[in-house]
Amino acid sequence: MTSHVYTLLVGPERRETLSRPEPLAFLDDGDTKFHRITLKAGGGFGRLRQVLGLLPRLRRAKLVVTTEYIVAWSVGLLFFLTRAPAKHVVVGLNISGRPIQPRRRWMRWLANLAFRRVDLAIVASRPEARIFHRMHDIPMQRFAFALWSFDLPSDEGSAFRRPDRPYFCLIGRNNRDHETFCKALEGLDAEGVIVSSAPPAIPLPANVRALTNIPFADCIDCIKGSVANVILVNDANRGAGHITIVTAMHCARPQIISDVDTATDYFIEDEHVLTVPLADAEATRAAMAGLLADPARADRMGAASAAYALRWLTHEKREQRLAEIQRDWWTGGGFAPIDPDWAAERGVSAQL
Repeated sequence: MTSHVYTLLVGPERRETLSRPEPLAFLDDGDTKFHRITLKAGGGFGRLRQVLGLLPRLRRAKLVVTTEYIVAWSVGLLFFLTRAPAKHVVVGLNISGRPIQPRRRWMRWLANLAFRRVDLAIVASRPEARIFHRMHDIPMQRFAFALWSFDLPSDEGSAFRRPDRPYFCLIGRNNRDHETFCKALEGLDAEGVIVSSAPPAIPLPANVRALTNIPFADCIDCIKGSVANVILVNDANRGAGHITIVTAMHCARPQIISDVDTATDYFIEDEHVLTVPLADAEATRAAMAGLLADPARADRMGAASAAYALRWLTHEKREQRLAEIQRDWWTGGGFAPIDPDWAAERGVSAQL
C-alpha cells in the first residue's frame, strides 16, 4: 500500500510537485510518495484555510513536514482536533511576525494545544528551543538544533550600485533597528545602505539610502562591497538574521551584530563579529569606526568568517544534520539535540 509524505512550504504561488527531500531519503522504501506543496503566501487565516483544504490528505500521511510558523500551528491544530495519526515535524521553527499568544491565559493554553501536537521541532539556534518551550509549551525533549546553512548563490546580474565612499549595510525583512543604525552613522565618513521589505518608518539622514525588495543577488553584491554587514535587532525573541549572518560569512565580510543569544551560535565573537548592546548607537558607531580605521582587521575577520562558513554553514552540512536528526528520531533510537562535533569545537554542552 502506498504511503505519503508531505512537505509544506510558503511561496508566492500555490504549487505541488512530487519531490523527495534528501534528508528524508531514509523513508524511501519504493512505495512512498513524497509531495512538495507550496502554499500561497498571505495572511494567517489564508494559510489556515489552505491547510484545511489539504486535511483529508494530510491526516492519512505517514509524515507531514512544515517549514513555517503559521502553517505549523495550523497543521497542529487540525491534527489535534481530528486526532490524526500522522507524525508532524517542523523544520526551521521561528517567528518572523507576531507570535500566536492570546492575552487570556486559558486562550493561550488552547492555542498551545496545537503546538503540543508537534512531534519534532528543529530550530535554528539553541535559545530558540527554550523560547518556544516557554511560549508554546512544546516539551524540550522534542527539540533539535540545526544551523541554518546554505551555499552562497551567484551574484551575477546584480544591479546594485555601490556607494562611492565606504559603507555599511543593514539587510533584513523584519525586526531590524533602523533608527540605531542611522544614529551610529552620524559623524562618520561613511554611508549606510538599508535593505528591507518596506521603506523605513523613520526619516533617513543624507548618508543613508534605503532599498526595498531587491533581488538576493543585489544583497550579496551589497554585502561583498561593504566595510561590514550590520545586524541590529529590536528584540531577541524574533528573527535574529540567521540568513543574513550566513550570507555575510560566505561573502568574507566582518559583521557588527546585536548581542542577543539567538545569534551567537553562528560566529565567534571578535574573530568573526563585533557585538554591540541592543539600541546602543554609540557602541555601534565605535565598532564601525574601528573597522573603518583598520581595513586589514576587517579583511582578516572576513577571511576567518568564510573559513568557518565552509566548515559548518554549507548546504551539504545542513542536509546531513537534518537527515541525522529525522532518521534517528523516526527509528526511535534517540537523536542528538545538538551536533556533538560542533558542540565539542565550540566548547558547549551537547544538550539543549
